[in-house]
Amino acid sequence: MVIPTHVRRSTDVASGSSHSTLASPVKAWLSSVESLNDPSRATEPTRINPVFDYLGSSQDQAVSASHIVDTAKMFKAFADMSRSPEIRQRLTHTALPSLSCQLLQRTQGDLTNNRDSDGERAEHVFLLVQILRCICNLSADNDEARAEILRNGGIETLASILRTVNEVWRQPLPVGQAAFGAVLNVSLDNEPCTSALVAAGALQSHLKGLSPESAVSADSYAIWPLISMSLDNMCENKNAVGEFEANAHFAQSILRSLARLSRLISNGGSGDGDESRAMRGAQRTLLWILCEALEKSAVVPKQLCQPESLLAFFDILEFYLVSGGVGDSDDAQDSSEDAETGASALPPNKPMPQATNRYADAVTQVIVAISGDDDALSVLFDSQSLMIRLLSILSADRGTAQDARTQRLDGMAAAAALCLGNLARTDDHCVRLVSEHPALIRTLIHEWFAPRTTNVRTRHAASGLLKNLCMPVVNKQELADFGLVPVAYANIDTMVVPIQANSISILRHLLNGPPAAEIVLGMFNPMVNCRGEPSVAMRDLLAVVKQTDIDAIRCEGTRLVAAVAKKIYLNRDGAAGEMAREQLEMAREMLVNDGYDVVTPLVTLVMVDGQRHPLLQQESLVALTILAATSAENAAHVRRIVELIAPANSLPLNIASASESSDGNADGQAEDAGDSAQAEPKSFSDVLQAVVRQEGNVWPQAALQAK
Repeated sequence: MVIPTHVRRSTDVASGSSHSTLASPVKAWLSSVESLNDPSRATEPTRINPVFDYLGSSQDQAVSASHIVDTAKMFKAFADMSRSPEIRQRLTHTALPSLSCQLLQRTQGDLTNNRDSDGERAEHVFLLVQILRCICNLSADNDEARAEILRNGGIETLASILRTVNEVWRQPLPVGQAAFGAVLNVSLDNEPCTSALVAAGALQSHLKGLSPESAVSADSYAIWPLISMSLDNMCENKNAVGEFEANAHFAQSILRSLARLSRLISNGGSGDGDESRAMRGAQRTLLWILCEALEKSAVVPKQLCQPESLLAFFDILEFYLVSGGVGDSDDAQDSSEDAETGASALPPNKPMPQATNRYADAVTQVIVAISGDDDALSVLFDSQSLMIRLLSILSADRGTAQDARTQRLDGMAAAAALCLGNLARTDDHCVRLVSEHPALIRTLIHEWFAPRTTNVRTRHAASGLLKNLCMPVVNKQELADFGLVPVAYANIDTMVVPIQANSISILRHLLNGPPAAEIVLGMFNPMVNCRGEPSVAMRDLLAVVKQTDIDAIRCEGTRLVAAVAKKIYLNRDGAAGEMAREQLEMAREMLVNDGYDVVTPLVTLVMVDGQRHPLLQQESLVALTILAATSAENAAHVRRIVELIAPANSLPLNIASASESSDGNADGQAEDAGDSAQAEPKSFSDVLQAVVRQEGNVWPQAALQAK
């Protein structure tokens, strides 16, 4: 900042006479500083105590027209000296922190009253900047100085300056920079000072500083990194939650600034200059602020539950996917690791490693959080502009997996599918999507959910959306006609657990509709699995439920096995139409003739998971009851049930529960306890007897009905 050259004569208030500027301890000290080669000598008590005594007793003279520039130069010198940690500590134990707060408050009052001419105001602004710089450097990593500034009212004065001094906004450099720099350093990782800032209402001023309306020049954006870091520090404070909940425009203000920075960086290219790095840093900080606010508060997400907000987030997501985390060393390291991993040979069924972009992932999580709000469900779904954007993303043509455009599209499609999946949480919305957008449904099935799609995140998101669409009865046949069933078959033995779980759930939901007989028969027909190998869906399903150590997959898979058994044996005679009866009869013949063991997974579910999931236990028991009630020609199921009930042949409990670490010493613990009533059941027969002996547990008839 240029030192003001305005000089005028001052009036002696006491005598009423006019006199020229007189020498002061400040001017003498400044002269000595210039002559000393060692700055630390200038802070010796014998040199600075007279200066502080003078400032404490003669503040009127120190800020008078003839002395204000010298006073400002003095604070400038202290600010420069405070860059040294040693001198900073020495000055902390002097009167400098309290005097800085006193003169800061006085200067702020003079500027607010605005009684001076332009030249006089420039001098006061110059003094303000140097005091702010002094406070900023003095409080850097210095909790002692911060405590002194807080005790002397400096925090409240700083917050007041942000609200009342227009030069903070009209002159971002250096006034705004000095002000927000002082606020940041005083409060950074300091709970008392940060709480005082929040209580003083500084949050609103930070939001104003980040608004595009306050950006009077390019210099305004230069201080956005400071403002965003200071705001981030404030938002981490526990007292800030109420403040940004009370501010109805908090989230929208952050979003607008985030979108503005994205456009500025995009228009300016992906350079790596200081200005570009600073703007990218501010952008990332604002993103984390928004994510943290959404996590801490249930009110803030509702401020963003508008179609325009989601559209803005998709633009920001596209920016991060295009830029690929330029300028961030962590992302660069992650990308290099992914490249190295991708170069090595992978098993046929192992998914391709996915490139990581934590900023794009964070934006995607925000999109999921907003679209998951129940109150905004109808507003978002009925937005024509939002639906057009989602459909355009999911309908775009994909290239090869290595194509950069395809990788960006995969990221956009994953977010769009997750968003649409959240919006498809009512039967009405699901029915409308299937009936009004058949081309989209086909693309979801054959492009995004199909095993040949290498991006597992997109496949997972698409599978979750398709699972929701399967819920309404009117959709089931249409989805089967679109070819969803074979794709779900192929995904049963995938190594990607969420996709596997959704595929099994899709088949189980579709079994409760018109295509049930077709699906049951298809479970036994040859098909091509996700590795491109010939297989049979029922064989893959039984292998999964018998081998997996993931409870959710075992439970959901066994429920599908139970549903198939019920359809084959319970609904064969009552199936609608001759074709459906023929399909179920063909499925029964293949089930029996090919020796499929559907009894063991049902027994395992009763033994292992039934004690934690009684409803699943009931489903399995109903299915076993149906199998046991079959005719003599299907006696293989009965024989297997009898074998497992017999104590000599029954499945040991620890065979199916190998994932539990306590199984190894279960026997020893039971023997030590000496209480046979508390010992774990050791066989299927023991489990059945324990279920029969349960007293006071009345199972609703509806739960026992075969569905």
